[in-house]
Amino acid sequence: MTAVYGLAQQEQYLAKGETLAWHAGMAMRHWFPVSAERDAQTGGVSICWRHLGQQRFTDAFFVNTLQCQQPGERRVCRTPASALASIGDSLAPDAFIFHVSRCGSTLLTQLLASLPQCIVMSEPPIIDSLLRLYHDSGDAAACVTLLRQAILALGQRRAGEETHFVIKFDCWHIHSLDLLRQAFPRTPCLFLYREPLAVLTSHQRQRGPQMVPGMLHPAQLPLPAHQLAPGDLDGYTGLVLASLFDAARPPAAAGQLQLMHYKQLPDILFSDLLPRLGIAPAAGQLQTMRARGGLHAKYGTAFHGDPPAPATDGLATIAARVQPGYQALEALRLRMGQDGCASP
Repeated sequence: MTAVYGLAQQEQYLAKGETLAWHAGMAMRHWFPVSAERDAQTGGVSICWRHLGQQRFTDAFFVNTLQCQQPGERRVCRTPASALASIGDSLAPDAFIFHVSRCGSTLLTQLLASLPQCIVMSEPPIIDSLLRLYHDSGDAAACVTLLRQAILALGQRRAGEETHFVIKFDCWHIHSLDLLRQAFPRTPCLFLYREPLAVLTSHQRQRGPQMVPGMLHPAQLPLPAHQLAPGDLDGYTGLVLASLFDAARPPAAAGQLQLMHYKQLPDILFSDLLPRLGIAPAAGQLQTMRARGGLHAKYGTAFHGDPPAPATDGLATIAARVQPGYQALEALRLRMGQDGCASP
């Protein structure tokens, strides 16, 4: 896999299934965009969709829900990009969630996804696919249009009771905040983060794709020049994490990101975020959410805290280099009012 194609291999796997032919005027309700690609000859963009029927997106990640479909139930359709605009009954996003990874963002989306009135999309790959096309073409206006249409397609109402829509992006998408805010300038943006050593330790146990060189399009994850050894994955993880802290700081200072720390979860969801978004769960729904908050966000098993960080000088040294960016965000958060603006 090359940096140019990033996570395209995963998208190709999601595009496997019984292929249905598209025709003009075809109803795309219950279909969800998975990936996009540009024709080398015509320059036109096509979209690959998967059919989900009535199945809700309640798994930890968008791809998990698709993978749970039985192979015989998987239906695929490829359309021109114009088909993105054919979804009529959809919600505009109520919140965008950005994060540094391994910081509670999956827990947050899992709690929201337990509410039938909430559509929650956790790291849908169509976003990354469209951003890669943008970095290869440089056409920002076209990218913003496609991002807006794709996000609205993800927010389609199916059961009729959906009133709110929240989308969580991949952690490196904080570097694309400007494009995403152009698509939906009025959507509140949250940024979840955590102490560097805890994030580094989690990735040392199980490395995320963004922490492996060559997995992402290089323009999606701008990093400073470095002289790390090819196998120094911990050092590379430190560079990536520092870039996420640094990318969040200017928009947070400008009041464009509401900062949320891992240690505030899950309480801040009930005390601040639900009222801020206008979501009023019934008593039984709140009880279900609180019970879900005691389980592991990704695996659904009882959660008793993360394993202790290894007492290694190497990881602690890397964490110390990342610490200034983390502390700058903490200083901003402590000055922030509940409206997301810095207090005087």
